[in-house]
Amino acid sequence: MMEIFNVATIMVAGLMVGTELAIAVFVHPTLDRLPDAAHLPVATALARLLGKVMPFWYALTLLLTLAEALIDGHASGRWPVGTVAAAILWALAIGYSLIALVPVNNRIAAWTEGNPPADWKTYRSRWDGHHRWRVALLTLALALLIAGTISK
Repeated sequence: MMEIFNVATIMVAGLMVGTELAIAVFVHPTLDRLPDAAHLPVATALARLLGKVMPFWYALTLLLTLAEALIDGHASGRWPVGTVAAAILWALAIGYSLIALVPVNNRIAAWTEGNPPADWKTYRSRWDGHHRWRVALLTLALALLIAGTISK
């Protein structure tokens, strides 16, 4: 039964990190090459959608990672360093998101096609810069989660 939980935890975390990586590497660079008339509505639609979905996905991933750490720690009598480190990194990524990314995302989500701020691309660029750092943090957290889960 624990193997199923391990796979589910890694799947949820891996899909989330993969989504964030795809946004950083493929989606936003492609949007940046589009004309403003196409870029802006897609950027605001994505900000609205992902702004609703991702908080739950992040929370679920953190809770599953914490559960992994607690179950493994209870079963072995010692804290699983990789899994605990992954949980800490996920918590840091959530905190970083709340401080640096969510305020910018909320501003982007509120824009309308007919009335964006003059410096709207500056905000998009700022969000992308913060997002790249978050993706690096999440990728490391996923690697630690996988290593902690398979090294039992």
